[in-house]
Amino acid sequence: MKKKRILKVLVSLAMVALFVGFAQPALSDTSLNDKLKSGEYVQKVDAFEVIFDATESMNALYKGKSLLSQEKALVTLFNNTIPDIKLNAAARAFGQFGTWGTAQSKVLFAPRAYSKAILPQAIAPFTTGKGFSPLDAALDGAIADLKYQSGQLAVIVFSDGLDMKNYQPAAAAQRLKNAYGDRICIYTVLLGDKSAMYQLGDMDEGMNVMKQIADAGKCGFMVKGSTISSPEDMATFVEKVFLARDIDRDGVPDYLDKCPGTPKGVKVDATGCPIVVKAPPAPKPAPVPAPAPAPVPVTMTINILFAFDKADIQPQYKAELQKVADLMKSHPGVEAVIEGHTDNIGPQEYNKQLSQARATSVRDYLVKEFGIDASRLKAAGYGQDKPIASNATREGRQQNRRVVACFSNIPCK
Repeated sequence: MKKKRILKVLVSLAMVALFVGFAQPALSDTSLNDKLKSGEYVQKVDAFEVIFDATESMNALYKGKSLLSQEKALVTLFNNTIPDIKLNAAARAFGQFGTWGTAQSKVLFAPRAYSKAILPQAIAPFTTGKGFSPLDAALDGAIADLKYQSGQLAVIVFSDGLDMKNYQPAAAAQRLKNAYGDRICIYTVLLGDKSAMYQLGDMDEGMNVMKQIADAGKCGFMVKGSTISSPEDMATFVEKVFLARDIDRDGVPDYLDKCPGTPKGVKVDATGCPIVVKAPPAPKPAPVPAPAPAPVPVTMTINILFAFDKADIQPQYKAELQKVADLMKSHPGVEAVIEGHTDNIGPQEYNKQLSQARATSVRDYLVKEFGIDASRLKAAGYGQDKPIASNATREGRQQNRRVVACFSNIPCK
């Protein structure tokens, strides 16, 4: 009996030694938080999604424990290691989720503000894997899940990469990359080791699948779960997923920094280069005031009667013309146009000549008799072109036979 007890103890110790690679010690994320506080590292991801393998192949034993239990331990460790940064998170699983039916993918939780409680709670119900491995459906689902997320994205796939011959996960990963371009990186965590699990077929099957998926993302990579099972190694992995080095501490990651070594305190743009402060533009010249609108001309009808077919001014009309002369003398800057008009009796061209002769006669009279500068006066004959009354009546024709002085530069009152 004593020997049996000793043997049991030894077996137990051996099993502990085998399991230590996937133990779940409590991990403080202080190391990554300290790196952030130092300013030497900056956050590079704004939202992430975990894809969880809940298929039948995950029931296989590796180092004495099922791959599924090891996957849960790694996801929990991963979750506990994420530093205190503002993130959105989502999670999906793939496998067979009912007693009957085919394998599929389903949302464990849609994108939301990240907290450390939600991811462990989401994977806790999975105790046994079921069904085949439609990882392609999960990757296609991530395209829809992340649709409304802004900034940089990361997808982390935990799987053994097996039983996927009837699916196209690498093609789905490429579709995910095409959907988000440089905004997304894909990371894969390979569970188990087919060559060490005495399974048949291609020993590198799972590794090749997981590597192809990560390679499709261009900026992510594949790791074996056994290499990140310690708190220290997991911290290194989480750092590479969520943080980026910023040697000059200007807030721009080194991989984006086009001007490394920026002195402390210098403000930089999105590329890490100093912002050139431009001199303020010279003040605009005061607007040139718009020219004052030309004053509305003032007109004065000169009551002069001419003999039929004549343009001579009779002496009795001197007082009428005196009014025009007085106004022009009191406004030295004023100019005037003496307009002659006729009715429509007679040929049009002759009437125009007659009206021009009468307007010229008035202009000359103002110059000779009242000393108005000739340069301030113009004469224009319009004939019958501008009637002010109907030519069908005698009274109307009389109104149309007129001489008008049109003054400029005198504001209307």
